Amino acid sequence: MKKFYILLIAMALTAGTAFAQSNDSIERAKQQEALMKQQQKEQQELLKQQQKEQEQLQREQQKAAQKAQEERMKEQQKLQQEQQKEAEKAAKKEQDRIKREQTKAENKAKAEQKKAEKKRKREEHYTAWNRRPNFTADPYVSIVSARRIYTQNSLYNSVGANVGVTFDYHRPIAKRWDFNVGIGYRFTYLTYSHLFNQADVDKGITLNSFAGKEQSRQYSTIFVPIKLSHINKDNNHGWYIGVAPGFNFPKLRAEGAQFNRFRVDASIGTQSRWFIFSPGTEIYFNLLPTYTSGNKKIHEFGIRFVL
Repeated sequence: MKKFYILLIAMALTAGTAFAQSNDSIERAKQQEALMKQQQKEQQELLKQQQKEQEQLQREQQKAAQKAQEERMKEQQKLQQEQQKEAEKAAKKEQDRIKREQTKAENKAKAEQKKAEKKRKREEHYTAWNRRPNFTADPYVSIVSARRIYTQNSLYNSVGANVGVTFDYHRPIAKRWDFNVGIGYRFTYLTYSHLFNQADVDKGITLNSFAGKEQSRQYSTIFVPIKLSHINKDNNHGWYIGVAPGFNFPKLRAEGAQFNRFRVDASIGTQSRWFIFSPGTEIYFNLLPTYTSGNKKIHEFGIRFVL
């Protein structure tokens, strides 16, 4: 009986221990389960946070990418606009060039047409007038005088001659009128007369007073004759008036008067037509003083015979 009680007690103790151990196991299991649930919850929250952060990052990346895309699009649009402006500018420039070329071509065509019309009218006039533009070569000789003609003597009163040639272009401008222009050269030789009057004698001046003064002077002239000619009905004869500005090249010798290098000859004359020549006679007068002796201005005039 005693053994029975001992066994019963042992069994009770074993059962208590087992029950206590079982309770501990259950409690640990509950704790482990709670821990696992907490860990799972934390893991889920962590995953959610990571997912949220990932989504935020993706949104930011998408936003940045979209912004970058928008910037690229803006830059591309700006570039396209600039290219379009450049293209429009180039197109306008090309249009302006084409327009200028067209205007230039039109103006050139009009000018050529106008020129052709003027030429046609000139040809009609030349045919109607029976006269065309032509050139002449005219050699000549002249009798020359450079003298004060207002009752005053001068130490440098002179007579002389010149020879020369002119090359003229004759252009009809009306039924009976030609315009002539050309270029010429002549060589002039003057001999001084050294005249003196009674007043000079009364002053004690004699011919010997002129000793040492130059006896002659020679010079060349380049001139440009400009004439307006009237032509007769047969187109073989006429008369003209004109001027001939020129430049003298004096050959100075001894002491003497001051030569004027410039001259303007006024002329009136007649002319005929023979081959390439236009022979005739001309009277001319230098409007400028040929030279000056003291306070006396001496002009040159002469009669020219065109050969």
